[in-house]
Amino acid sequence: MAPRDGFRDRDMDDEDEKPTGSTLGRRRKFSEFECPTCSAHNPFEEFGNEDEVICNWCGLQFKAVIDDEGNLKLKEL
Repeated sequence: MAPRDGFRDRDMDDEDEKPTGSTLGRRRKFSEFECPTCSAHNPFEEFGNEDEVICNWCGLQFKAVIDDEGNLKLKEL
């Protein structure tokens, strides 16, 4: 159904205004990561800045560090 002239769907406005990806900066969330040690792909529950993750292949633990631009870096614990 097309919106009537002069009216927009409220749900569409909310989706358009929600920041996503790198626009979230340090608040960005991830659902997967590539292990910096063994290069294994790891699907994961949602995690963000300062969360700890573990590689399902090699077993190493990392701390997620997300910079102001929303880039993920993993520091070995």
